[in-house]
Amino acid sequence: MTPLEYRAAAESRMVAAGYQIQQSDAYGLIGYRKEFKLRWMASTLHLLVHVTAVPQVTGQGLMEHTQAALEHAKATRGEMRGLQSGVAVITAAVGETADEAAHDYARREIVKGFAAFAWPTVVDLGAGVRTSHVGRPVIGAVFTPWMRQQIETVLPQPGEV
Repeated sequence: MTPLEYRAAAESRMVAAGYQIQQSDAYGLIGYRKEFKLRWMASTLHLLVHVTAVPQVTGQGLMEHTQAALEHAKATRGEMRGLQSGVAVITAAVGETADEAAHDYARREIVKGFAAFAWPTVVDLGAGVRTSHVGRPVIGAVFTPWMRQQIETVLPQPGEV
């Protein structure tokens, strides 16, 4: 499977899960959905999933992609952040290979901003693995189960496609 084929599979999953889809030269495939839950302290979360296909995922590249995606999400969906509303981004860098720095970054980092956060994810097709945050974040912990569910829903493990 190539990174572009994986991206197409992720797009199909996003459509099936009710995401609005758009393509962007700067950000790749973008899926969007809005979710409101009482258990989130009656908050609305605007979730964007950014999927980009690259030959090799690097730690530096994933960090830059995640920062750019979070800024994009805040600019396009974050006008009322903080007033019972927040912005979340799942950034997925899909590559034929990925370096260990990319996997480490995805495992340990959740990028935070005011009423906004991003979960970086690596899809390493060569190794057949998807890597994202492990552990329980302190800030935004109420969203953790739902974010992990969204990653499972829209970003299949490479062997599942």
